[in-house]
Amino acid sequence: MGFAGGNRAVAHSSNPLSDSSIQGIGIHLSAAAGRIDLAARRSRRFSWYCWGFLFGTYAGLLVFSILATLFQVVTTTTTSQGVSVTTTYPWWILPVSAAIPVALLLLAVREVVLGRRELRMPPTSPGASELTLGWTETVQQCQRKITHAKSETEWSFVPLVLGLFSLAEICVFILSDSISPNGNITILIAPVVGLASLALLWALYRAARNWIGSYQGLLDRQVGELARLEAEFLWRFAGNTPTA
Repeated sequence: MGFAGGNRAVAHSSNPLSDSSIQGIGIHLSAAAGRIDLAARRSRRFSWYCWGFLFGTYAGLLVFSILATLFQVVTTTTTSQGVSVTTTYPWWILPVSAAIPVALLLLAVREVVLGRRELRMPPTSPGASELTLGWTETVQQCQRKITHAKSETEWSFVPLVLGLFSLAEICVFILSDSISPNGNITILIAPVVGLASLALLWALYRAARNWIGSYQGLLDRQVGELARLEAEFLWRFAGNTPTA
């Protein structure tokens, strides 16, 4: 899974920088570095929530087992064929058990949504902000953060996939056992839940890919402006150099 591409509105903006001077480009690079740093922090939190979601899913299964043991209702029915024993659980056990993984999943989705919203927002006026490092060091540091964020976000889908399918499987089993103890309804519920999980994962993956990939385009644009300014400076310097 690669994170190529991104938001073309950011990566290939048709509007030139308003200030192409050395100070102006430095300020724009500083603003871009700040936005990349914020995206890296959100990517880190996204990874934490995804791993927490995986462990929270199995923690929720443990909570369900404990609650089901404590609050199970055993009903004995005498029929012409003998004695039938049915075990049921209160309806609130499943929502309570799923609260932890669902909350962590929503927090992970929230990081992607907020990250994409920040990407679309116009950068705040940097004012007199200047680079604490040189241009080369700043670009290298930004590139390392983007590369790490790409890898971190991509690997975060491993626990997300495992946790989501485990949660879906557990919910299907519990619901089918509650609605139809003979298990016939599982054949109908399982495909619907599976397709819904795949749709959620695919939409979230595309959103995360465009979110992180767009910052590579933003950095490439800043590097292009620096290269253009350097080429213009060298051209003027060579053109004004007196010849012997």
